[in-house]
Amino acid sequence: MQTGFQYATDQEQFGYEKPFFVEELFYYPYCDCEDRSVLYSYLVRNLLKLDVVLLDYPNHIATAVCFNENVSGDFVTVGGKKYVVCDPTYIGASIGKAMPQFKNVAAKVLKY
Repeated sequence: MQTGFQYATDQEQFGYEKPFFVEELFYYPYCDCEDRSVLYSYLVRNLLKLDVVLLDYPNHIATAVCFNENVSGDFVTVGGKKYVVCDPTYIGASIGKAMPQFKNVAAKVLKY
């Protein structure tokens, strides 16, 4: 997910904010963090049957997954459950690694 799509912000590609539906990511030549996060959460939910939330940081969207086993790393707690950060835009980051500029930033949790 981190390297499978060309990255460009919506501002660069369209001149305005344009979040994609899952299918649209495959149509346009570029995508940004919220587009990758929406696709990643869709795949994790549908293929792995794990719960996923979106993490809304200032000017960045990432995901966090509620695993069935203990996974270490950066996480948020939602409804008493541990959700480990999985950022589909942070190139080279492993599961449980938040971008350094967001390690001490409280993300708004979006659950859908």
